[in-house]
Amino acid sequence: MKSNSNVRPAIIQDLGNGSFHYNYNVTERKIEDEKVGEKTVYDYDTVQVWEKPTYENLTRAIIRSEIDETEEFSLINDYYAAQLGIETDEDRKKKAVNDYKTYLAHVAEIKQMVRDDLATIGLDESA
Repeated sequence: MKSNSNVRPAIIQDLGNGSFHYNYNVTERKIEDEKVGEKTVYDYDTVQVWEKPTYENLTRAIIRSEIDETEEFSLINDYYAAQLGIETDEDRKKKAVNDYKTYLAHVAEIKQMVRDDLATIGLDESA
């Protein structure tokens, strides 16, 4: 979920009801406000988890917020069909391989971002 705030959000926000927000991809920008002039606002993405925020839980929550299991299985199946020669159309084979590589690279970026964010707040991957 896209979010916006006048205050820099905490990376992990305890909502007090057993759930947590993980705020990531935080970007700062300046805007003009009629009352106060220039001010800083923060744009960011948020996922909610209903369990202790760990590396695995946060990574899974982000991935599932972007792609569901059915879409992921389709990427995997298309890739393997291309690799095993079941898919014979060259354009579809190339697309399947490229789409899956792009997906894997994106997942690797998500994992690194979560690791970095957890390290910023003093938690390690096993927390």
